[in-house]
Amino acid sequence: MPGRRDGGSGPRPPLPARETKVRRSLFLIMLVLVLTAAGSAQSLSLALFQHATDNLFQTRYGEKDSVSNVAFSLDQPLRPFSFFTEGYYSYLAQNTSVSSYAQDVGLDYLRAAGEKTALYASVKAGGAMYREDYTEFNYFSLGFLGAVKSYLTPSSILKLTYTFNFKAYRADPFDFHSHLAGLSADKYFVSRTTLKMEAKWGYKYFIHPFAAQEVVIDETVPDGGGSGRGHMKGSGLSGETGSVLLTDGASQGSGLQIASVSGLIAQGLGDRLGFRLSGFRQWTLSGENPFNSVGEFYMVENPTYDVFSWNGYGFSGEATFEAPWNTQLKLGYTGFVKEFPGIEAFDLAGTSLGPLRRDTRNQWEARLQKDFTTFTLYAYYSYVDNASNDPLFDWKGHFLGVSVEWRLNWGKGR
Repeated sequence: MPGRRDGGSGPRPPLPARETKVRRSLFLIMLVLVLTAAGSAQSLSLALFQHATDNLFQTRYGEKDSVSNVAFSLDQPLRPFSFFTEGYYSYLAQNTSVSSYAQDVGLDYLRAAGEKTALYASVKAGGAMYREDYTEFNYFSLGFLGAVKSYLTPSSILKLTYTFNFKAYRADPFDFHSHLAGLSADKYFVSRTTLKMEAKWGYKYFIHPFAAQEVVIDETVPDGGGSGRGHMKGSGLSGETGSVLLTDGASQGSGLQIASVSGLIAQGLGDRLGFRLSGFRQWTLSGENPFNSVGEFYMVENPTYDVFSWNGYGFSGEATFEAPWNTQLKLGYTGFVKEFPGIEAFDLAGTSLGPLRRDTRNQWEARLQKDFTTFTLYAYYSYVDNASNDPLFDWKGHFLGVSVEWRLNWGKGR
């Protein structure tokens, strides 16, 4: 995997013929659905993104690269449902073997339940395919989203959401299913002030992170040296001698349970200026990461790093300026402190330093947006300073991007 301290995961064996055939069939089915719906879609959006960075892998070993993305989404009413699909292709100029394509297709349903309440449900299937260096993270996914939104008063809203997600990766130890439930309340004032409070609970279960691994009970001198950064715990520990226990398939799962609270206040000042302040706190209620290392990767998903992998707190602020000619400028700052349960800090040689990895990040952003009748132009710049007690993840980086998004509509919307 890119950015690993051990230099990569090495070549992977080819997929079994049956598995390859099944995945190709699923991809063809999704492609047929997309092409069929595209011919009669009532709304379509197409976006082109161009990104550049001097720290693609977000580690101390900064690497320059540019990323080109093409994304699209379309929506076709199928009473009483609506068919939707979203897809993107990402191409990296220098690290071409990490380029990828992803596609989701699904159905959603919206229904009023009285004058003040609405129900929404969505189901989808999808997947992503990467090139050589990232094929371990190829996946097939299933998802569900349910929401209930109700007006308590004309100026206050209560919303309850539930999300289920399942992903099966080419590298089996990453397979998981997750549940995330949230309760939020919004309040709007005539002074153009908005308040929002939200509480979330989540659970992520890695189905078999230790599959087919050997765990050394009485370890002597390891033969590999280093920690095998990016591997699952228990891997790469075969010593010259020692007692070995094969993990029990019935107990190979590993779960992470989290809870969080967040708050936001937004204030409009006149017709052209607005401010937003927000903060959050997240706790790990149970479990820990089953991996030796977790890491981010710019513009590419890493299944070991997501909202379930850390606990901590943070703060963000943003100012929005409405300029003439439908132009908008946003200036923002985000800061947070995150600790990763189960992930020890290592030195650059792969030796454990003892304490859990702890990151402190400061991020500044500027975004310029120009709206036209059928398309929107964006330009943004971001600078990140990520301080960590794990020297591999002590890094700084610059990120620059431009994009254009088209919106096409036919007929009546939903």
